[in-house]
Amino acid sequence: MKHLWLPWYWPTWTLFGLGWCIARLPLGLQYTLGRWVARVFFSWVPRRKAVIRVNLQLAFPELTPLQRDELTRSTIDEFSRSMVETLFVWFRGIDTLLERVNVSGLEQLRPSEHSQGTILLGAHFASLDLCGTAVSHRSPFQITYRDIKNPVANYFAVSRRSRAYEKLYLATELKTVVNELRRGKTVWIAIDQDMGTRKATCFAPFFGVEASTITTPFRLARLTGARVVLMAHTRNNKERTWDVELLPIELSKLAVPECYLADATDVNRVIEQLIRSQPAQYFWVHRRFKTMANGQRRDYRIT
Repeated sequence: MKHLWLPWYWPTWTLFGLGWCIARLPLGLQYTLGRWVARVFFSWVPRRKAVIRVNLQLAFPELTPLQRDELTRSTIDEFSRSMVETLFVWFRGIDTLLERVNVSGLEQLRPSEHSQGTILLGAHFASLDLCGTAVSHRSPFQITYRDIKNPVANYFAVSRRSRAYEKLYLATELKTVVNELRRGKTVWIAIDQDMGTRKATCFAPFFGVEASTITTPFRLARLTGARVVLMAHTRNNKERTWDVELLPIELSKLAVPECYLADATDVNRVIEQLIRSQPAQYFWVHRRFKTMANGQRRDYRIT
């Protein structure tokens, strides 16, 4: 912990200190400040804005340049709201917002006599920390995560999420995850990150693009007999409420494949359909299509 106070980490501490202060303000004012900060940030750091633009060009080729520019602005605004909500939950908790989060399909997380555990697939829709915390408050579950490069940011993410979820594991701790699933636990795993050409990935269609897709959850489901459920969530900006859907996923009955392409394709299709209903409320700030099927990295510079 002491090394986190070294001088080169002071700017990060300052930012989180400001975040703590902002989280004390009314939520509407927080949204306004967050939107202003996000617009300034993406103007000053055009390479991050370029990631959104390239993603949208690939995912929505049917849109005109003007339509994509408008969707880019909306995506930045929605992203800012999600960051505000994360700070709110981290520094103030979920209690005051819990009644505003509507959860359907919660029975999907209840113990089943036909399943040893539940793999809760997560995708980077808006309000991820807020909605995830609200669901865990009603039906506790465990999560896997990946370390953030900045150790101070990682400290806050791990310490705050440890309060919200039953347990946290690094995504590489698969033996522990297997044991927890066999004990009947529910474990959240992100499914929509580009992990390159690693062994536990395959290239499956996503918005018409062959995208690197994580297959670990499907392998774990076959190994442990766990059921698979997808967690989707959207924000109603007008009502300032949130809707969470827990959707059961039927896995392929085919013999164990080499890369679980059928399962990856099915899940990508479901996620794509959900995104199309609220395209700005997806984290297009991630380089979702950075790895091409030939193994080369896609150019995410400004086009």
